[in-house]
Amino acid sequence: MHATEQAAQRAIAAAGVWVEPAGLEPLGNGHIHQTYLLSDKNNAAQRYVLQRINPSVYQNIPLLMQQTQTVLATLTADAEYCSAYQVAPLVAAKDGQLLHTQNDDGGVHCWRLWQFVEGSITCDPPSQRTQIWQAARAFGAYQRALAVLSPAALQPTISGFLHMPSYLDQYDKALAGCSQVVRQEVSQWLSVVEAQRHWPESLNSPNAMIHGDCKINNVLFDAAGESAVAVIDLDNNMYGHWAWDFGDLVRSVAFSRGGADTADYRACASGFVAGRGAFAVQRELYAVAPAYLAFMLGLRFVTDHMNGDRYFSVPSRGDNLRRAAEQFELLRQFQFHAQAFTEVAEELAAEISAKHS
Repeated sequence: MHATEQAAQRAIAAAGVWVEPAGLEPLGNGHIHQTYLLSDKNNAAQRYVLQRINPSVYQNIPLLMQQTQTVLATLTADAEYCSAYQVAPLVAAKDGQLLHTQNDDGGVHCWRLWQFVEGSITCDPPSQRTQIWQAARAFGAYQRALAVLSPAALQPTISGFLHMPSYLDQYDKALAGCSQVVRQEVSQWLSVVEAQRHWPESLNSPNAMIHGDCKINNVLFDAAGESAVAVIDLDNNMYGHWAWDFGDLVRSVAFSRGGADTADYRACASGFVAGRGAFAVQRELYAVAPAYLAFMLGLRFVTDHMNGDRYFSVPSRGDNLRRAAEQFELLRQFQFHAQAFTEVAEELAAEISAKHS
């Protein structure tokens, strides 16, 4: 049986643990989990998102599930957040459990089910800057809602996730251990990495609860694409640095819209501050964060190529290097726009100060 067919058969079997499936189709284009849109034969009005959690990426799945429940409870208890956004819950299986484990000859498969947000769409790429502002506001509000948690409440679900020193160390080890052929394949990026090793030390110091995966397609919009209605993908929530979320959002918007743009950046910054409720400390990091996250992701793609494409799912060999090239191009653009970004951040800070004076 073909691997794709095997995956579909496993998904159908898992779906039956929750509902009697009427339909099952692949959903989204994520690089990590297998995700399906599930229809219930006995309730056509309700659909679900069925996911197989990737155990090679999330090696402590009980921790992941526990922390997801903590985040869901925290968001649901925040009246201000819930007045603006939906919180899609996990759905218990027929046996009352939130996680279903399959054991077969292919290994262990862990599945969970989310309630699908009906009438929602993603806007990737966003077609207008109001969508960028809406997404940024939603992520800012998400950080604000999670701020009630203690730093110990959410541990990284992936060791060293978004930690630049860890990624540089992994890169160094991969480079030292790769063959001459692979080293030649990555040779054009060696000087880029060497030139970008030094960033503000404060970016390595966690100071806020964060979403951890602030891509534009992790915000759902209403059917008209006018208002953000939900933030999804809660797997990487942790105690990190507020600027990691902001920088990744700017990076993902620029990637989806074909390059860095100061007006897009302004929409991200003003929306994020509107949702967070206050202009974050270290406002100089607003200008640095997009380049920091673009370099970090490019570094991870190069490292994964040297390691044999073990982390990111790629259709063919060399795709991780193509992805790295795209992120390093964004890095170049962000650094070119650094002064303009700084001016936007300063203008925004002045506007907020004037409102509160």
